[in-house]
Amino acid sequence: MSVLRTVAASALAASALAVALPTSAHAADAGASAKPGKASAVTAELALDVTLLNAVKVPVNVALNKVESPAQRDGAMLTATVDGVDNGKPVNLVKAQVGKSVTKVDDKQATASVQLVGADVHVPGLPLTTLLGLDAMSTEVTCPVNGQPTAKVTSPVKLTVLGKSVTVGLNSPTHVDVPAIGTVDVEFSKKTVTSSTAAASALEVQVSINPLNLNVAKVDGKVTVAAVSCEKPVPAAAPATDTSATPSPSGTAPGTTGQNRTAPKESGEELAYTGSTGTAAMAAGGFTLLVAGGAAVWMTRRRRAAHARQR
Repeated sequence: MSVLRTVAASALAASALAVALPTSAHAADAGASAKPGKASAVTAELALDVTLLNAVKVPVNVALNKVESPAQRDGAMLTATVDGVDNGKPVNLVKAQVGKSVTKVDDKQATASVQLVGADVHVPGLPLTTLLGLDAMSTEVTCPVNGQPTAKVTSPVKLTVLGKSVTVGLNSPTHVDVPAIGTVDVEFSKKTVTSSTAAASALEVQVSINPLNLNVAKVDGKVTVAAVSCEKPVPAAAPATDTSATPSPSGTAPGTTGQNRTAPKESGEELAYTGSTGTAAMAAGGFTLLVAGGAAVWMTRRRRAAHARQR
């Protein structure tokens, strides 16, 4: 009898293992973490190579009124110091009646905007000649958490380049050639929008001039006016529900008896409380019956042999 008990115990252990194994494969997935939105705005950005009269080159990389969310900045007079220009005095690069850069980010959206009113943009070496003159201009981008990002640029009613009134084309840069000073190419309203980001700039200006003033022989590079960008926030994803941890109606541990399981609608449906499948449970039961049946046959043969010896 001790052998029969051992065989039966092994069969029950194998059955429990077969039922329990699938449960571990259904652990709940952890939810993805939230990602905050981003926003930035800059009133004017200059990336210039300034060559002085003595052939010394001075790089000018200046961002004026640049802010990143959450922040805002007002500036009607924007200056920068350029080495070797005008005896080291600050160079007035932007002068405006209104110059405002604003960024905002919350859990619903990210936004950025720039507003310029009555603005003059200068470059080193041209203190009395305005590179760009505009009456009013604004840019704005919005990146909502649920929705398509947008970019908007309001064009100036009036624009001058090196003192000349120009009409900026919408599809290609506008070329302006001023004798004895140089050339300027102006591109209006550059916008880039994706499913999660937006960016815009009101004006991008390619500059190549020879002012021969304030110790400046040549200026080459790019000036960007009213540039904004944003990236939408991403909310945290809710973690997946782990059905294997649901308590049974009787209050006992799930998977202990057949009464703790609801009958599956289909052969492959997961059982409500054990987390195992109907196929796995049937395989475990079949294995148990097979082992128990083999043990019964072995005991019957052993009894017959003992009875034959007694005769």
